[in-house]
Amino acid sequence: MSINPAPRPAASHRSLRALIVEDDPLFATVYKETLASAAPGIQIELAANGYLALMSLKTHLPDLIVLDLHMPGLDGVAFLSILKRKDCLLEVPVFVVSSADAEVMAPLRALPHVHVFAKPIRPALLRQLARQTLAESIDQRTSQDEPRHLLHSKLTAFVGGNPALQREIARQFYELTPDRIARLEHCVQQRDLHSLREWCHTLIGTSSMIGAQNLYDQVNTLRDYVDAKDADGIVRQVAAIATELRQIAVMLANEFDLYDEKS
Repeated sequence: MSINPAPRPAASHRSLRALIVEDDPLFATVYKETLASAAPGIQIELAANGYLALMSLKTHLPDLIVLDLHMPGLDGVAFLSILKRKDCLLEVPVFVVSSADAEVMAPLRALPHVHVFAKPIRPALLRQLARQTLAESIDQRTSQDEPRHLLHSKLTAFVGGNPALQREIARQFYELTPDRIARLEHCVQQRDLHSLREWCHTLIGTSSMIGAQNLYDQVNTLRDYVDAKDADGIVRQVAAIATELRQIAVMLANEFDLYDEKS
């Protein structure tokens, strides 16, 4: 499908715009409210699939796109392949938020200005990401020669990037760790292989975000055991992942002094 994107209005006369491409009304509403709080006055359009998103691009060019992958009709992967062929759209930042398999997500990280996150993303984190990216969009208007420093999806908790964002990622991981371990262990007790697969998707995205390679490898091993329906292997691997999650949580809490924070 070909598209002829709308011309970009003069920088000084254009409001910030965002496009949310998500077929689940609940997630779409959460994203819309989060972006609105991140940038008061921003104009937000919703599209339930890639085709409707492309139609929107014919009339308005966004400063940010939040994109799901699994959608009816034209899905997120197909939408991205079309989007990134257009020079005028190449630098539009895209936040892919999905629970898709690692094999689907990994190639997307190589695309320019595409940042991949596990679904669900915490609203506070999305708000911080949006503020940073939209602020850079405003700066870009005043100086077209100034390079854009968009957040990379593989930011670790210790190296590079925005300190406030690093702290938010660390806090999210630390607070969610006990619940994640409990849910994993419950899935094992109930022999719920479907839910275990879903947790593998989530934890792979999380480990990629914080740069936890050991956790990433352990979760991939768990997925292999789940696919093979190896009950003993699943029990051993979930125990190993629980230990790794606790160790990372303690490390992040020490690094960012999270113990004294009030919930």
